[in-house]
Amino acid sequence: MNNQECDPDKGCWLLSTCEIDEISHSCVHDPILQLSLYTGFVYFLIPILLGTSIMGGLGSGMIKRPILNLLLNYPSSISTQVADCFLFTTSTLNSLFLFFEKHPDHHNLPLINFDISIILNQTIPLAWSAGAFLQTRSPKFVIYIIQLCFLMGAIPFLWKYMLAYLQKRIEQDKRENVILVNQKIKTQEDMASETNFDEKQLTQYQKFYINDHSKFQIKNLCFIFGSFLVNQTIILMRSNKYNNSIIGLDKCTLENNLILLAILGINLTYTFFIYWSKRNEEYYKDIVQYRPNQRFFKDKKQFFFYYMAGFLAGFITGFLGMGGGLIMVTFLLSQKIIAREAAATAAFGSFMISLNSLIQFILQKTISDEQMIVFFILGILGVIMISKPSYIFMNRFKVGYIILIVDIIQVSINVISILALIIINSMLYGFDAMLDYSSNC
Repeated sequence: MNNQECDPDKGCWLLSTCEIDEISHSCVHDPILQLSLYTGFVYFLIPILLGTSIMGGLGSGMIKRPILNLLLNYPSSISTQVADCFLFTTSTLNSLFLFFEKHPDHHNLPLINFDISIILNQTIPLAWSAGAFLQTRSPKFVIYIIQLCFLMGAIPFLWKYMLAYLQKRIEQDKRENVILVNQKIKTQEDMASETNFDEKQLTQYQKFYINDHSKFQIKNLCFIFGSFLVNQTIILMRSNKYNNSIIGLDKCTLENNLILLAILGINLTYTFFIYWSKRNEEYYKDIVQYRPNQRFFKDKKQFFFYYMAGFLAGFITGFLGMGGGLIMVTFLLSQKIIAREAAATAAFGSFMISLNSLIQFILQKTISDEQMIVFFILGILGVIMISKPSYIFMNRFKVGYIILIVDIIQVSINVISILALIIINSMLYGFDAMLDYSSNC
């Protein structure tokens, strides 16, 4: 695997050798998954860091810089494919577990907030495509610097919540304040005895009650996956450096780039349909007085805030290859949503992001099936051995705010890793190498 031109006097970074070919010297990486004492230790770390990242709602992208780029020094194309393996495996398995997790405040409700997920996921495919489009036209140094600023900006926000124990107080207040916790979602029988609703209104109330208490909310999931399918179909019509257009467009043509406008138009149309449908649903919820404090579509400003959070999450993931989960977690925390619900909802958003990455992985796959299976297994181990036991621990001892400690550690590790990569690349390959990028056309 040739990766980087090198100076034979300086050599290459870890697990690579500076070798000469017919024209120049370049770094040749050792075979992927070649075991040694060092690589064995790094592979041992992968499930640990993956599991804690997933638990914190940050996604598996948080191990790309510290593990795949720094400690294993995988070539860019390989590290992207390995990261896609981790992202899909961990987010899929984790989402499955989260469907059966209980909400800390209302034990019969799912932990994932599906109403918020609908808004966040409306714009993720569009934003992911825009971010990936910009990423292919940006030098490595620019991406490093933006990642660094992004992560360093997140640390004070997360630290603010930890320092003030804000999340701990929110969770304790909700448990201790009987009125708040037992803003109990009233049953149909409660409403019949407390109101003068007719049979039709009580039946409508019961429908909302049953839907909210379902682990798999079919209507909401159809909205979410429908958005993905509609957007992804349009995305595949566009060529990029990894795959060809399904309708035969050349990647260097104006028509190919105009597909981005088509995605925008389709996305906005579908989003308006979802908004109209859910707003009307909340109108009927008001009539039957169902959970009056849970409204996300009636207030256009609130809807727009969540929509932009989804856009930023998708764009950051497409552009930086990481950070979508961090965007969603920090945004939801700012909306006074407890850490467990914020992390779970963000994790489900990461699952939708992973579907975009999975398609790209299938189209550009160069690693072997055996290697792919090993990376899938490492991802599964991370969720089963770290994430799932952590959920049990947090539920038992009511310490959901511990997620913030994990997130701060993960973000700090990435900051250190990016700084190390900048220094190493500058010393071994020259600073100018990080300012180059290859055009697709």
